[in-house]
Amino acid sequence: MLKCREMTSGYIITLADPAQLPKLIQGKFLNGHHQARIAFVGRSNVGKSSLINCLMKERVARVSATPGKTRAIHFFLWKEADRIIADLPGYGFAKVAKEDKREWSKLLDSYFSADDHVELVMMLFDSRHGPTEADLEALDYFISKKKTVQVIMTKFDQLKTQSERHHRKQDVQKILAEYGIPPEHLYWVSTKDQKSLEWLRRPFL
Repeated sequence: MLKCREMTSGYIITLADPAQLPKLIQGKFLNGHHQARIAFVGRSNVGKSSLINCLMKERVARVSATPGKTRAIHFFLWKEADRIIADLPGYGFAKVAKEDKREWSKLLDSYFSADDHVELVMMLFDSRHGPTEADLEALDYFISKKKTVQVIMTKFDQLKTQSERHHRKQDVQKILAEYGIPPEHLYWVSTKDQKSLEWLRRPFL
């Protein structure tokens, strides 16, 4: 169960139509907010919504009833960090049709073309499995967009032994090094571990 202090909502708006994105830049949809964006993205069940809620200390992100079906970008004002979180739609779903995957790319292509306020893409991978093929394909996509990427390995508490954690860290660092992601851009977190969350939040505060 999520154990985060509830505060007032930081939700701003949800956009699903690429045609809306130019107005986003004009400030018509973000209510005058021009803070830098931090884009969060990950596969189904990686724990993205819970992590966003814990970082913001606000229960704003909701888990979709049908993972993989949400094709929209949710915007939240992270007041404490004076930034906007762009919660990007997920990827890598086995039951999602190729047409839906193309729509995912189209929406994100339109977003990154329209919004030059994105300072960072935070990619969430599951510590229990390490980066999957879909994760690495998505990583390639964001690198191709010339975005600064950092990686968050979620659910680190579910690796029970020190040996398992050590070997997983070594394996992941080796894989990410091939994509130009240095160790200092890699975080190992659990929503049950406040210290790991504070370590993730620290650079933004």
